[in-house]
Amino acid sequence: MPPDRSSGKGRDSARAGDSREIYIEILPATGGFVKVCAIDAQTGTEVSIVGSSKAPNAELERIAINKLRYVMERDAKAKKDTPSSGEDDGGGILI
Repeated sequence: MPPDRSSGKGRDSARAGDSREIYIEILPATGGFVKVCAIDAQTGTEVSIVGSSKAPNAELERIAINKLRYVMERDAKAKKDTPSSGEDDGGGILI
């Protein structure tokens, strides 16, 4: 299904030196809240936030994109810090 530009899906996010396609989806929730999902098109990484339905969509999108960047940077750092000795790290006991 093609991105729906009217709901904020499929917007490109650009930061100095960082131009990635990020899909934004805003879903109504009960009790005056909305759920905002941000998905990185390249990696498939997805995050979501819940905010007031009275908050401006641009603010909710900004928060979701910032959270997505945080999660992607955290995961990249964790992957970098993981030793790549080639040993199986299955958690078992070596005898």
